[in-house]
Amino acid sequence: MHLNDLPGAIRWFVDEHNRWVKSTINLYRAALIQAIEDAGPELANASAEELLASLKPGPQPRKSGSPKTSARKRKSVPEAEFALLMDRLRNRGDHPDDRLAARLLNHNVRLFLRPSEWRTAIIQGNTLIIRNGKATNGRALGTHRQLDLKDYGGKGVSDLSKLLVFLRKRAQGAESFRHLWGSLASRIARACKEIGIKRVSPYSTRHIGMANAKSWMSPEEVAATAGHKTTATATAHYAKRRTGWRTKPLGVARPMAEDVAKVIRSPKVRRETNLELIRKRKEPEDDTPALKF
Repeated sequence: MHLNDLPGAIRWFVDEHNRWVKSTINLYRAALIQAIEDAGPELANASAEELLASLKPGPQPRKSGSPKTSARKRKSVPEAEFALLMDRLRNRGDHPDDRLAARLLNHNVRLFLRPSEWRTAIIQGNTLIIRNGKATNGRALGTHRQLDLKDYGGKGVSDLSKLLVFLRKRAQGAESFRHLWGSLASRIARACKEIGIKRVSPYSTRHIGMANAKSWMSPEEVAATAGHKTTATATAHYAKRRTGWRTKPLGVARPMAEDVAKVIRSPKVRRETNLELIRKRKEPEDDTPALKF
């Protein structure tokens, strides 16, 4: 998007009431925020802040059925409740998928992958290579990110490797993987009901993991681990640090330094520093289609 088109595109977007559902509005808003951040020093500080502020209210969403996106997923789970859930799935489950679900939850509070990323993630040596989800409109770090597993523990890496292989064998295509994921989510929901806690979804562990990591990782490291291009995403849309657990997991994964270096710091927090980083950094070519109006 050309810099001169940006203010007009934002004005057009915020006035288009009752045109899109909420999830589509969120997607377009994210793309426009990214365009503002990518403009960097070409935009004056005041102009950038005004454009960001004008995006906040956005257009009114078109009325439809109840939302079924990650926005409805539980974002925080006390450590004691999570331990009860894991015990129920591991030791008292009456279905083989109960133990499979427990393994998935246990790893994802450390890795906080998106559901679709589990299908294609692979391990090479002590490195987990992840194909980034939500990479449209330049929102991700790139097509892939890497996590260093040297502090994950030998048993942890071994079990994670076996889990990835097993998931691929159970569900080789995207459609069959969605079916498997839905089955695991149902087993988790059943276990939650049996032990009397509010429903936990597999996606909840992405929130839990990020909230935990915020107590011992920098904002840039959290963003890189999650596959976000900017630190603003974890701040605005994911569980807060105060909801995290007090104890750091024994086995942890860390982002690679080259991925951390790609992260843009939130303009809401450190605008001047952010602009300086953009001046120094050359963005890789992004071949994803741009948002058009």
